[in-house]
Amino acid sequence: MLTLNTGSVCDVCAEEYGPHRRPHSITCGHVLCAACCDTIIEKTSPRLTPVCPFCREQFTSDSIRLIRLDFTSSGVSTPRRFPNSLEANEVFNEDLVDDRAYSFDSVQGRVATARAEARRLEDKVAKVAHKKCSVEEVHTLHEELTKWLQSEVKTDDQVSAALKSLSIPTRLKIDRKLLSHQTSSLHLSAALLRAILLNHLAHSEATKAARSLESSLRARIDDLEMSKAKLEGELTK
Repeated sequence: MLTLNTGSVCDVCAEEYGPHRRPHSITCGHVLCAACCDTIIEKTSPRLTPVCPFCREQFTSDSIRLIRLDFTSSGVSTPRRFPNSLEANEVFNEDLVDDRAYSFDSVQGRVATARAEARRLEDKVAKVAHKKCSVEEVHTLHEELTKWLQSEVKTDDQVSAALKSLSIPTRLKIDRKLLSHQTSSLHLSAALLRAILLNHLAHSEATKAARSLESSLRARIDDLEMSKAKLEGELTK
């Protein structure tokens, strides 16, 4: 039976695998804990299929497979006991770990919130791209994207500053990389929406100018017609 190295953690929640948190594989082969698999499924819209947070391949609850491990020989089931002479130092280290865990949870929460908001905006952009929208809808979405991208710059700076004193788990590194890709994609979407709005504005201005010119020419033609009729009337006298 397979064994697990001490310190092996779920790359999504960064919790250590053990008898009460067993690893599971999904369709694409990536490994998560059962709690994270369930969370992804629960938070996915009923209209959509859950996807792997790493490669975005779809999976279902039926495709999740438990990876059976021998925890008795892996060294993860029994906590190590420090000698009495190190009790005080152990308490100090535990407090330090708690502080870092709190900081990590705060950072992870910010990144998760930002990714969720980015995903929501991506969905709105996709809907706009696949249906006929009014100029007002495009303008509103462009403003929403611009506002979020400006706030995301501040959030990213704060996260970067907080992570300088932390050992970053692989899951959080991946989340930040995915968020970076999402942000880049939304920058392009915002630029595209701006181009659409500018094009509409230019088209509107050109249409107004054309109508104004047409009206002016029609008025001039009417004047000429009246002058012609007047001259013809005088000639017949």
